[in-house]
This record gives sequence, C-alpha cells and structure tokens, in this order.
Amino acid sequence: MKMNIKKVSKDAVTPQFAHKTDSGFDLFTSEDLTLAPKTKGVAKTGIIFEIPYGFGIQVKNKSGITLKGVPTASGKNADITVYEGTIDMDYRGEVMIMLKNEEDHEITIKKHTKLAQGVLRKVYHCEFIEVDEVSETKRGQGGFGSTGTMHKE
Repeated sequence: MKMNIKKVSKDAVTPQFAHKTDSGFDLFTSEDLTLAPKTKGVAKTGIIFEIPYGFGIQVKNKSGITLKGVPTASGKNADITVYEGTIDMDYRGEVMIMLKNEEDHEITIKKHTKLAQGVLRKVYHCEFIEVDEVSETKRGQGGFGSTGTMHKE
C-alpha cells in the first residue's frame, strides 16, 4: 500500500518504519516544543496524510519513551505522557501529537525527536439498532477488575 503525505514544514521528517516487521511507523517533531511543568500541549509533525479510503491512523506512544522518558534539550530524559489519538481518513490537516509534561520543571523537546508512532487500521462501520434487551452472557456486567488481579492456581 502507498500513502501520500504532504510536508507543511521544511523541518518535517517523513514517517518511517524502523524495521520491516514493525506495526507502527515513527512520527517525528518538526519544531522545538517547550512545555511548562504538569501542562499539556501538542507537538507538530509538519505532515498531512492522505489516508486511503477505509483506513484510519491511530497515534500511539513509543514504548521506549514511556519507559525511559523523552530526550530533552537539557540532555536529560523527561517523563511525559503521549496521548492516543485517531486520524480519520478524510482529515487533511497537520497531524499533531498530544502530550503532557509530567515533570515538576519546564522541558524542551527538540525538533526531529521520534515522539510517537502511527498504526494504520482498517475502519469498519455498522448500523446501530436500538433494542429493549441484549443477550445475556456468563460475564454479564462484570468489569473493572471483576476477574481479579492475580493468577489463580
């Protein structure tokens, strides 16, 4: 499959799969981003996607950044949260990455930082039908840890 992209910043980096077997492609920042302590923001990628009909892109965190932190201009890694997002097939704006600085101090993330990943997903649609009752299951309404938290021997 091929996907058209448009760079809307001279500093944009073309998304790329680091390995042929990766399910997600890397998304890079196109400019420096400074975030105050405990604040949310968006990092620009400088990229517009022309997503093929029937697909969408899920923006997800990178495991290395989640575990080790994001490299910053100070040379130290900082703890951030990268929020998931959905890019619909008909969206033609610049893709941005939602994040939060979890540190107690200001951080600056440098341009060209591999900050998140995009995962191409097939989109399925359905018709919603309102009914008076839904079928019963063994699980029923059990949720939020209803099966316990430890392995049962």
